[in-house]
Amino acid sequence: MMARIILLVVLFAAVESAHKHHPKFPQESVEYYDTPLTPQIRKVACTNSRDRLLNENIEKSRCGEPKEVFVPLNPPSKFEKVTPSHVWVKRCVGLCDFDASGSSECVAQSKVDKQITIRIHNMKTKKDTCATYTVEEHTSCGCCQLSSEECGDRIFNPRKCSCQCPNTEERRSCLHKRSQNMRWNRSKCTCEIRKPRRKVQ
Repeated sequence: MMARIILLVVLFAAVESAHKHHPKFPQESVEYYDTPLTPQIRKVACTNSRDRLLNENIEKSRCGEPKEVFVPLNPPSKFEKVTPSHVWVKRCVGLCDFDASGSSECVAQSKVDKQITIRIHNMKTKKDTCATYTVEEHTSCGCCQLSSEECGDRIFNPRKCSCQCPNTEERRSCLHKRSQNMRWNRSKCTCEIRKPRRKVQ
């Protein structure tokens, strides 16, 4: 019994020494971070090769030409299935600002409707139907610091990166009333009386 215990102690010591690093070859200092957004981040030394890889990743993630993304095709009803269920479509994705506080957004400046040939399977009738599915495809991209949420009731125009009023006819009518001392308020999308200018004494 004593011999077995001694044998186990010797084996344990051998395993421990095998995992120790030789003093001439010190182990690289590594720190790990485990967060929901970054499952595992390993802190390593900065080198010229890593700087080149960093610059390559920045260029690949920059907002520029539209990139292929995998988008789902939603079936017309819950009793139907669409084949294919996903397709590759060009969309505007990427970063405009590379710091944490960047608020500029990569948006489509021009877009087209792309027709995708699909097959719809009705799970109730067990019948298949061929059809075309219209998806939005982006043709040019740009950076905009204004988001569509900031426009509120107004229409977001990514090409001009501005909020525009939806009541275009009312705006056109108001512009013809300039001689009647009327002005168009772009922020409120209303026609209002122009305030008289104060005389400089």
